[in-house]
Amino acid sequence: MLILLIVGINGCLGARKDRAYRNYADDVRALVEESNGLSDKQFELLTRPKGADSLDIQNEINAQSTDAEQLVERAKGLDHPDELNPANRWIVTSLELRRDGLNKIAQKIPAALADRGRRPAIESIAAQMQAFLASDVIYSQRALPALQRAYADRNLDEKFGRSEFLPNLGWLDPDTVESRLGNIAGSQTAATPGLHGTGLVSVSTKPSGTTLNESGVNRVVAGDGLAFDVEVQNQGESEETDVSVSVSIRDGQQINVDQTISRIAAGDTQTISIPITKQPATGSVSTVTVVVAAVPGEKVKENNKATYQVVFSSG
Repeated sequence: MLILLIVGINGCLGARKDRAYRNYADDVRALVEESNGLSDKQFELLTRPKGADSLDIQNEINAQSTDAEQLVERAKGLDHPDELNPANRWIVTSLELRRDGLNKIAQKIPAALADRGRRPAIESIAAQMQAFLASDVIYSQRALPALQRAYADRNLDEKFGRSEFLPNLGWLDPDTVESRLGNIAGSQTAATPGLHGTGLVSVSTKPSGTTLNESGVNRVVAGDGLAFDVEVQNQGESEETDVSVSVSIRDGQQINVDQTISRIAAGDTQTISIPITKQPATGSVSTVTVVVAAVPGEKVKENNKATYQVVFSSG
């Protein structure tokens, strides 16, 4: 009886610890997903400002740094078994680098767009991109392996996605940063009088011809020639020019592609085809986000974006 009691107690303790591991895995995946979302927001702001001026950009990135600080505090407070301490420390360090980078970039944005003395601020922004790169390296080379070892030792099959806050290495070059920030300065051009606005009408894929639906899971063949056909309508009273349309695919890694509609007349509808040259992951659910950038003077932006759940299969 004593032996059976001991075995029963040990079984209960083991099951409880397994639950703690699984709960922690869920928490980590949520943190990573939210941190990835902050990256999407920041670099969309810096490359496609949607009519925002430097003060708007600064305020938005300040808000993102506040969100990043909350992620750091959540990571520090995660309840987890002691065996996961090393992994959690690396996760906290990675999130801290992202928080600090967002905060310092927000401080430099006004100076980087000033008429004089811009270069030091631009170089400082490029330097902060190094912090984002470091956060990606720490997550991929320290946090992720530590998680995988700990769960393997426990014989638990839990998957953790990649997290790349810096979308490309071009941001490390001050000249490239200066060129990309030029979109913010250019976005401050005053809009013509009257109603302005664009709308996302529909999204379909080629060559399969699948029309995506925001409800449910869409199944798309990801073979040669994969592209997203995005139908956009000018819902305003004036012709719009250089309307940016972007497709983002997130499946642990991230694929970002954008194209520009050069001109679209008032009331007109155009379809722009955005090719995907990088192979998305197959067999699992990916999140596909399509965004039509707001034009100067646009007030209503709720219909400029759509998010789809997509399972890609090999062609």
